[in-house]
Amino acid sequence: MFTGITRALCLLATLLFASCDNDPHPKPLVERGRDGGPPLVRYTYQSEAPRSLDPQEAYDQMSRRVLEPVYDCLLEYHPFKTDPYELIPCMLEAMPERHASADGPVTYLCRLKKGIFFHDDPCFPGGKGREVTAADVRYSWQRIADPKTECPVLSSLWDYVTGLKDAYELTQKNGGKFDYAAPFTALEVVDSHTFKVHLLKPYPQIIYWMAMHFTCPVAREAVEFYDGEKHDGKRRERFKWHPVGTGPFRYVHELSDHDNNFRLVRNERYITTKFPTDGWSPKREAVCRPLAGKQLPILDEVQIRILRETIPAWLLTKQGYLDSFGVSKDAYSSAVTATHELTPELLARGVTLEKDVEVSTFYTSINMDDPLLGKNKKLRQALACAFDAATENEIFFNGVREVAQQIIPPGIAGYRKDYRNPMGFNLARAQQLISEAGYPGGMDPKTGRSLEITMDTSASGADERLLTEFEQKCLEKLGIKVTVIENTFAKKIEKEDKGNFQLSSGTGWGADYPDPENFFMLFYSKNMPPEGKNISRYKNPEFDSLYEKMSTMDDGPDRLAISHKLVDMLNDDCPIFLTNHKAFFSLVQPWAPRTHNNMMLEGGVKYLCLDPTLREKKRAEWNH
Repeated sequence: MFTGITRALCLLATLLFASCDNDPHPKPLVERGRDGGPPLVRYTYQSEAPRSLDPQEAYDQMSRRVLEPVYDCLLEYHPFKTDPYELIPCMLEAMPERHASADGPVTYLCRLKKGIFFHDDPCFPGGKGREVTAADVRYSWQRIADPKTECPVLSSLWDYVTGLKDAYELTQKNGGKFDYAAPFTALEVVDSHTFKVHLLKPYPQIIYWMAMHFTCPVAREAVEFYDGEKHDGKRRERFKWHPVGTGPFRYVHELSDHDNNFRLVRNERYITTKFPTDGWSPKREAVCRPLAGKQLPILDEVQIRILRETIPAWLLTKQGYLDSFGVSKDAYSSAVTATHELTPELLARGVTLEKDVEVSTFYTSINMDDPLLGKNKKLRQALACAFDAATENEIFFNGVREVAQQIIPPGIAGYRKDYRNPMGFNLARAQQLISEAGYPGGMDPKTGRSLEITMDTSASGADERLLTEFEQKCLEKLGIKVTVIENTFAKKIEKEDKGNFQLSSGTGWGADYPDPENFFMLFYSKNMPPEGKNISRYKNPEFDSLYEKMSTMDDGPDRLAISHKLVDMLNDDCPIFLTNHKAFFSLVQPWAPRTHNNMMLEGGVKYLCLDPTLREKKRAEWNH
């Protein structure tokens, strides 16, 4: 049987001998850059394949990393302004105009920029992409309500957006076929480039949703053309694997394999956004100042490879064949010193070290519909107290991450730096709690044997297997038996959505938008899969009532107090047990300096730059 390291080395050998000059990358599709020089091609990787490239369906980070360069959103985050985060227009001419009525309903008036076109594709007459209109925005919002789309944020929006829930329920009653010609009160088309979003009540977070791909315009021609059926004897792809976007990069379908690699090329007709003229930190002045005001994107092509093992990615980075690298456990001692500084070898190469802090929280989900775990609060609390998150952080993340004490991560309103979770690691208390739960010493009195619990995980590589084994051993110190079930990333998400698990390890949430409501919605009882992401199936009327109240409030002391109360309720009920807030070091090659550090962007590829001449020089030096 292959071990993780053996598989990694075999993969590396395959990559390195793919061509006679040891360059593992295929030849760029673009021969020359816009200035006539060498093309600017970015080489990057991710550890898992996307689950879908349909903007109204995809919710996982791996999918969003590929989607972001291909589909522009109505709004976007300023790449440099993170304290606080700032939304700016992308496809819209200006920020939405809010108009509130005395009796509750709210309307947002929005105007699209003119001259934005869908990418060229055979779904359009003559293969030429047409201009984006307000009707395309309306269509995308209709798709959110279409049960066939299975949009995972539908239930998060239907209590606020007028008509979404009605459209969904009417379709369910009529056999599941959505009527796109029927009146749709959520979004009103005013003219070709103007539309109104209608809300039932105040919901300040709606503008954040306009910076997400769920609300971005898609072409009806593309959705209907790529139906997965045979036409003239040839089967077409499904739309979820054939994106036809509006963004700075075009997805090259014929050269992309959604399980292994992706090819993106610069959209020649892109005029939507330019590089900002201010906001960057002083240390990025030399890189960003020359780019200020330039038409985006800077790059000509992006190649994304799926590398499920970290060893090949590390070795390819050392050889100069990857432009950046998130430092993994295997590579840590070779890249970073005990004082969290770059090693002298890499420093001499001109590599720089960046610490990235995601707006995220990771945890293990507990299925509250499970007959064993859902009804036994003491048992859930015992599991939470048995998990040693601090030791996990030191062993697997070199102490770089922050042990999570609350669902709200640092940088979000409501986060309390000095707060300590009463159900944090305490093995003695865990053993007392499991006895009070009816399983003294972890023994099941009905069978006379150790209580058995299953834990699902995704088997993406050796690191993840070791992490799961650590968690398993922590829980088994209670005297119980934990059986690990390995899944692919996509299969694990499917099981979470269907509720086919007891414990689901390695789950977590990266902020859709920088507001505590985005984390509390994960436990709102009306946000169950497939329409929502309450995968724990947590149901608590008091929690729901407080969540509904705070979700319509503007920031202030009263809203902050509710946030603290909701954190306390979750830590006591334990529908999850917390692990960490993700932070990691990244190596940045000297030819590909950082231009931004906003983790609300999924890579911010359109802002990236590089020096291909310096890259070739360094590769020659490092591989002689």
